[in-house]
Amino acid sequence: MARSLQEVKESVKRFGECVSRELPVRKVLLYGSYAKGSARIDSDIDVAVFVDYPDHKQRLKLAAKLFHFAGDIDINIEPKCFFWDEYNNCIQGSILSEILNSALEIT
Repeated sequence: MARSLQEVKESVKRFGECVSRELPVRKVLLYGSYAKGSARIDSDIDVAVFVDYPDHKQRLKLAAKLFHFAGDIDINIEPKCFFWDEYNNCIQGSILSEILNSALEIT
């Protein structure tokens, strides 16, 4: 049986709080199977993290930091880094728009 949605939300909230101490986080969203209610016992926890960071060339560096924080909180968290301007200028039909259509806001 998959973990409860409440338990997953609590892990993601702790993750978001931890990340926010070091990065300018604007929003944390839970997406994927847990957000859609179709999680299984082997499901990962898909998390979109939106940072207000001007240098898009730093995406890989920021993503590495997110994975580091995730490993400290819950090994099942699979963070994906997005920039705040991508959120504000989301292109219809993009992967980001698909995430936003089914995501649950955590912070």
